[in-house]
Amino acid sequence: MTILVSYSEIALKSRYVRNQLEKSLAQDIVNILRKNDYENPSTRRRYGRIYVDGVPNEAVEVVSKVFGVANAMPSTEVEEGFESVVNGIVKDAKKNLKEGNSFAVRPKVVGEHEYNSRDVAYEAGSRVLDALKDRDIRVDLDNPDVTLYAEVRDKEAFVFSNIQRGVLGLPYGTQGKAISLFSGGIDSPVAAWLLMKRGVNVLPLFMDQRPFVGDSYVERAIESFKNIAGYVPRSSYRLYSAPMGDVMQRITESPEPRYICIMCKRSMYRIAERFAVKHRAKAIITGESLGQVASQTLSNMFVLSSSIDIPILRPIVGLDKVEIEDIARTFGSYSITAKSTDGCTAVPKGPATRSKIAVIEELEAELGLIELCHDAAVNVSVIAEG
Repeated sequence: MTILVSYSEIALKSRYVRNQLEKSLAQDIVNILRKNDYENPSTRRRYGRIYVDGVPNEAVEVVSKVFGVANAMPSTEVEEGFESVVNGIVKDAKKNLKEGNSFAVRPKVVGEHEYNSRDVAYEAGSRVLDALKDRDIRVDLDNPDVTLYAEVRDKEAFVFSNIQRGVLGLPYGTQGKAISLFSGGIDSPVAAWLLMKRGVNVLPLFMDQRPFVGDSYVERAIESFKNIAGYVPRSSYRLYSAPMGDVMQRITESPEPRYICIMCKRSMYRIAERFAVKHRAKAIITGESLGQVASQTLSNMFVLSSSIDIPILRPIVGLDKVEIEDIARTFGSYSITAKSTDGCTAVPKGPATRSKIAVIEELEAELGLIELCHDAAVNVSVIAEG
């Protein structure tokens, strides 16, 4: 058995870049299969395709989760001659067509051959109807119950009837490294996953605000991390944690409590920036959505961004909650992150929706927050691996 893998965006790159991305994608497929206990996977690269060997058909579920994969197709390899391809389609039809089903044959013939796609479609369709006439099957080219595919590329040919949709994007880690402010709520895993899908090596950094949050808040973050770790084609993936308890305690002593959330988020940015410098990351990823909460107004985002010098990536800034939840469902995060937890007890009754940089900086200086943030960044530790 062979799993055919197609990609989309990679095909648009220059020859050199395409070759590099194909190599990365092929290696990622092997790595994630090994991570899921498939012992002997191997790949063959062909123009426009990657062939995955040494694994059973059910491994298609794992392959489809690799960033960069457009479609994954569990298939049977046959001889590239006309009769072999047609017979392969008929055999696949006998296995997959049930009583009363409709079907269509959709072959693709690439390269120099004595036959073309139309020849295969006509002959295979006729033979399937004849071979399975006792099952009351019929042809439906518009909306078939089962589609029978064949793909012939030069001297190689495959038949299949299942196409597993992939996650698309670019191979993981090919676009640099960034730090994710990872809370484990609905938004931050979606933001992290979207940048992972774009080829970014994402290091998730959890801000441990205990005792101002409960243990359930931490536990949810770990569970959410393990979900996205399943998409990372590496044997070890880590969730980092920064101790923010002392920072939070100092923030709550502010004479202006309405600015607590702004100072809290700016402190998170500072800790993440120092962590990014240590790991040579080029940006920080946040799950901020414009107008969703008080600290995420455009005015406050401007003040937040002024606290650090490296870029801040906000992939869900223009999405509403329903759209964010829909994305979370696509990669299995929603059921985890929608769980209620002990909320932050430091949130003021009337948080500011507009703040001024000068006012915030003066408060931070009085409270000594910058030094506390530096201490927290030094004491970052690993709290989970996946």
